[in-house]
Amino acid sequence: MINKKTYNLTKKQLNEEKIKVLSKFASVASHDLKNVVASLSNVSYYLSKSLKLENETQQKILSLLSTGIVDLNKRISEILDMTRVKQLTKTKCGLQDIILKDISESQIDGIVFENNLISAKAYVDFDRMKQVFFNIIKNATDSMNNNGIISVTIAASNDNILTTIVDRGQGMDEETLENCFDPMFSTKLAKSIGMGLTVARQIIEMHDGSIDISSEYQRGTIVVVSVPVLKE
Repeated sequence: MINKKTYNLTKKQLNEEKIKVLSKFASVASHDLKNVVASLSNVSYYLSKSLKLENETQQKILSLLSTGIVDLNKRISEILDMTRVKQLTKTKCGLQDIILKDISESQIDGIVFENNLISAKAYVDFDRMKQVFFNIIKNATDSMNNNGIISVTIAASNDNILTTIVDRGQGMDEETLENCFDPMFSTKLAKSIGMGLTVARQIIEMHDGSIDISSEYQRGTIVVVSVPVLKE
């Protein structure tokens, strides 16, 4: 693998300012959107109770409306979640347990654990680290068009636990690698707002850890997440 991702302090500070602005915007926009969704939800409830929807097409339309309201509420919450990292609630966790939870909830296939380091624990926020690994694994599955094997290795190194996630997808060119942690940067066009890796790095650094990405175009990507090991 080539093209190690590195940062200088100036760029990091600039990205932190961007995140602050985006967080404020997301908070205001989400509040307004929630008011609109609440109105739509009231309309949907009224229609379901007051109309005799004997026509199959009408029933499908109302069902689509109800489903759309639920999905929109979920998306608003996700946007807030991605732009506003809350205070951590740390517990003793095995990182493999967190990744397995991600796989179970997201129904992701093609994950292979190269080893099992169940005895090594870290003092982390379970839900936040689950978000980190979900973002990384989602990028990996997308890069392989949901068709391929992602290998996960968890190993102890000095005072840290290293989780290495490897895919054999399309990889990143130098420009993409250089900007992959930047707020609002995405190669997925309208499918993503480009905050997944930005927030992942924030969360990892809040755990006194680090994230390193190496990639080669058309060959794949290696992501290494390091967090302090919990010493008994």
